[in-house]
Amino acid sequence: MTQFSDPADVRDILGLRTVATRVIIGAVVVAMAFGAAMSVEGISPLWPVVIVVLIMATATIALVAVPNDPLPLAPAILMALAPPVSAAILLSVVPVPLATSNQVWISGYATLIYVFMCLRGRILLAWLSVAASVAVHAWWAAATDQGIWAGAQVPLYNAGALLAVTLIALAIRKTTRSILLFRAQARQRAADASMILAAGQERNARLAELDELARPLLLRIATGEPLTAAERQACELLEAHLRDQLRAAALVSPVTAAAARAARARGVEVTLIDDGGLDFTYEEMRNWVHVVVTAALQDARDGHVRVRVLPAGRDHVVTVYRSGSSGTERIRIEKKGLVERYSDAEHPGRNTPHLIMPANRDPDTGVTTNDVYLTSDREV
Repeated sequence: MTQFSDPADVRDILGLRTVATRVIIGAVVVAMAFGAAMSVEGISPLWPVVIVVLIMATATIALVAVPNDPLPLAPAILMALAPPVSAAILLSVVPVPLATSNQVWISGYATLIYVFMCLRGRILLAWLSVAASVAVHAWWAAATDQGIWAGAQVPLYNAGALLAVTLIALAIRKTTRSILLFRAQARQRAADASMILAAGQERNARLAELDELARPLLLRIATGEPLTAAERQACELLEAHLRDQLRAAALVSPVTAAAARAARARGVEVTLIDDGGLDFTYEEMRNWVHVVVTAALQDARDGHVRVRVLPAGRDHVVTVYRSGSSGTERIRIEKKGLVERYSDAEHPGRNTPHLIMPANRDPDTGVTTNDVYLTSDREV
């Protein structure tokens, strides 16, 4: 069964990924900055106000930007710290008495942060942040001889709304998780169905190819008449082709299969082995491997050619070893596509490596056999 990972993200249920939500959050940030700018009478210096706006804006944006459910602990702690820390910075520079009540604007916007923290599974941190904000305002009021309650009541005005949201969050959290679980299961079933369909299509294609290739020979064998030399060779080549499909599926393309068949018909011993290193590579890389392997098979006139796809995680993905009357050659394809060729065919008596870099284009549209063997860097 296919393993499917679906991020359990309540943002989808709350609509926090929508364009409308982004517009609303942007409007909130703009309104917060405008309100802060309009409430600077008697405040000096002004840079703490700028810092506070940046902190609160970052926390507000993070509400919709941070993924997963519940909110990851580290971002949630930073969001919870934003209101009390911002309040401490701002209250350190506001005049006493306040020029306007709007100069302690943080508590109103902090409520938005608390609400979404509750909806996203961080209820305890939201209430701890409220308590910290109350403590900061109370300390400021006591230090400025206004009375503890005069400061503590400012963030408590919005506690009633937060209490209602907390009760709602506790009620809908279980339902939300169930919705996300059902969605993940539906996507899992769709992925499994797609895999089964693809496997069925591949099986049918293989059966159709087998029927096309093997039926004529099987019907001929069924006649009971002795096979000719050409027919026996055709049977051997078909057996080798079917073996390649089982042992080296990643190496078998129409062009490569034709090259292997032609090489075997010339008397070359061809061995193809697939240990899985191409299973998760991109299509262009597989096409490039087919080009290099096809070129090696086409160049072989006698002897043997051994091609192996290495296991995943190696520095090289494919090795090709060819030997014959013209000499020996070893080709290695590095995982980024660089081809290393070591051959003594051109320089008898010594094995000289040549570095061959594939062209920066799709092999299907431009890389040819000549590109592989005639375009090379200087000897190294």
